[in-house]
Amino acid sequence: MKLTRLFLCLVLIPAVSHAAPLSREHKILFFGKDDRVLTKPNKMPWQAVGQLETRSQNICTGTLVAPDVVLTAGHCFLDDKGRMDKAISFTVGLWGNEYEEQSRITDVYVDKAFLKGLIRRKDGVYIPPAIAPRDFAFVRLAKALGVQQGVIPVFAGNSAQLKQLLNERKWTITQGGYPVDDQRHLRVHNHCQATALRADGRLTHRCDTLEGNSGSPIFAIDGQGRATIVAVQSSAPPASRRKLEDNMSVSAPVFSQALRDFIARKTPQSAK
Repeated sequence: MKLTRLFLCLVLIPAVSHAAPLSREHKILFFGKDDRVLTKPNKMPWQAVGQLETRSQNICTGTLVAPDVVLTAGHCFLDDKGRMDKAISFTVGLWGNEYEEQSRITDVYVDKAFLKGLIRRKDGVYIPPAIAPRDFAFVRLAKALGVQQGVIPVFAGNSAQLKQLLNERKWTITQGGYPVDDQRHLRVHNHCQATALRADGRLTHRCDTLEGNSGSPIFAIDGQGRATIVAVQSSAPPASRRKLEDNMSVSAPVFSQALRDFIARKTPQSAK
């Protein structure tokens, strides 16, 4: 059984004026070369993409899918022992030392089957394949941030309909987030390649992601520039397996109904 070790969240470091130099291991994680571009979050869909922070200062990327609800990855709220790590804040429009808006977090939903199925070892926390498709989370904010910026729609169809959409887009997707080499600026990989939609609902792809990109949106963008979330970034293989494996995300049909239920529900349902 092949296990995925949690490593795409990272500890927040003090703000720096320039991007940190990439390590050799990080460079190997790219598919050929680094195709990411710096993108100011001053227009849609990037106005809705922001940075999440937990009590232990882990950071991930998330996307506004309702004025007060953020979509991200489930493992973003785990500490290094697999315990729930309290969510603190979500920030949109982050660019250097400035940002547009920020809200504290009042509620987090992580799939209970995901939490129960984690394998905890002395060297870290591992996600077995059986629960990997459950690596998603929803966050409720104390105040609405998506009033002026807007929110991004999530694909609402089933897996067959998603595959049809991907075929129409020639399996071209776009991904963006706040990675380890530049935690204060959005970096986007436009027109990267989705490679397969697995039977368990995971979407594999070759967008250039690093730590910090956990929970980042995988967009399908139409000819008019309108973006739809088709998946949420979950994990990437270690550098040693880059030529053998693609990055892994969880496709929208897996979590879209649970997300709709969470948006409609106003009482806290945090995972324990």
